[in-house]
Amino acid sequence: MKVYVLGAGSIGSLFGALLARADHDVTLIGREEQVRAINERGLRISGVESFTAYPEATTRAPEGPPELLLLTTKSYSTKTALEYARHCIGEGTWILSVQNGLGNEDLALEYTPNVMGGITTNGAMLVEWGHVKWTGKGITVIGRYPKGGGEFVEEVAEAFREAGLETRTTENALGWKWAKAIVNSVINGLGTVLEVKNGFLKDNQNIREVSIAIVREGCLVARQLGVEFEVHPLELLWDTIERTRENYNSTLQDLMRGRKTEIDYINGKIAEYASSIGLEAPRNELLWALIKAKEGQSR
Repeated sequence: MKVYVLGAGSIGSLFGALLARADHDVTLIGREEQVRAINERGLRISGVESFTAYPEATTRAPEGPPELLLLTTKSYSTKTALEYARHCIGEGTWILSVQNGLGNEDLALEYTPNVMGGITTNGAMLVEWGHVKWTGKGITVIGRYPKGGGEFVEEVAEAFREAGLETRTTENALGWKWAKAIVNSVINGLGTVLEVKNGFLKDNQNIREVSIAIVREGCLVARQLGVEFEVHPLELLWDTIERTRENYNSTLQDLMRGRKTEIDYINGKIAEYASSIGLEAPRNELLWALIKAKEGQSR
């Protein structure tokens, strides 16, 4: 399968390396420092598994259309990235977002009707340019967005499984995106404010109760919007934490590096949706405000 990975950060590089190792035609599109390191030394993966893969890497989207455009940029860069890669989105190209947050697939639908939504609970961390640590082996769920399945969805899932990613398909991608966003509202929201590894959120009884309250708030908003869940977000939360308990969440990693975070698309988006239907989401609003304040201090 010909795959372009749009966003060669931690998750994008992990997926790209696994697919390249499985002999797929993979091109990573990313920042100059990451591209240079991959082209010079290969893409090193450590942690859950240790190996070096040798995908193509470039700072510019190639001319020919791929079968799959894997969208793994930060959510605040989605629109810019898709516009940048517009020329390589062919009639037969499918876009699959496995990004954090809500709304990315809706932007992709402006470029093609062939859009898949996906979630992954795999943990990954960029150690240095060209080196990603696979910090926790999770699950990946993909389906046509907002709902539905299809032959190519199954083909992609099989390719992921053969590459070493535990993958299942769904006909309710929207429900899974919301479930993961609610999970992230706890892990990225609470974990960043407390500056702790994921496992702390489950192990500390006081914080565990706060986590449950945040999940309930997100579920109320989602259900009022008509979102249905295949898995309860609380169940997904505990499973994700257990699989990635030694991981620092991506929002906290961004703050540590002095970068912009995706919190607007996680807690901020849940609060925004709540307001749009006349509800309040005070826990999400508080976490959003606290992290925006920390973000302003770190940049």
